[in-house]
Amino acid sequence: MAGRSANGRHGLRGHAGRTAALARLLHKDCIQLLELYRNSESLPSSPVDGDYLVSIPPLVPQLSDEEKISILHAALKECLRLLEDVITREDAEFSDEDSEYKRKRKTVRDRLGHLLASTEQLLVDGQKFEAKVKEELDGQAASGSFGLKMWIVRVLQDLVHWTGQTSDTLHSMPAEMEKAPKTMSRRTRRGAGKIRK
Repeated sequence: MAGRSANGRHGLRGHAGRTAALARLLHKDCIQLLELYRNSESLPSSPVDGDYLVSIPPLVPQLSDEEKISILHAALKECLRLLEDVITREDAEFSDEDSEYKRKRKTVRDRLGHLLASTEQLLVDGQKFEAKVKEELDGQAASGSFGLKMWIVRVLQDLVHWTGQTSDTLHSMPAEMEKAPKTMSRRTRRGAGKIRK
């Protein structure tokens, strides 16, 4: 990102601000989606125990904001894939049923796709990060109906967590870029040499 013109930096700040607003809206949608699912399945409101399904490299302070967004982008891609698995499984079992939960689920899927496309424009050139998923849908067949529901809750909990992390990181970007765009460019160049593709 080094060598951006003043107009380019201004455009990037504007794009980061719009992306941050989308991430915050999506985060609220994900919270509502999780609540709707728990209510529809009469599940307790307490979080399901266990680590998040999606894991990423640590977001250490030495990383630039752009590098953090690159890592979170990888996490969001896996979240969308897991959500698609949830939708496929649920629609196969309840294909004719319409509900507030299903409408909100579609909203989350669509906005998550938009957020991925938007954050992609903020990624560090040449940097590739991967997120890992600990438990896939295929591994839930032997756990029964209740086990599957708990897995879906964990997918939705991941959505809440990773969209929240993305929203917080994005909201820190415009102000920092406004204050010190040149410094951020140097930080990005230094960080690019420290992290493997």
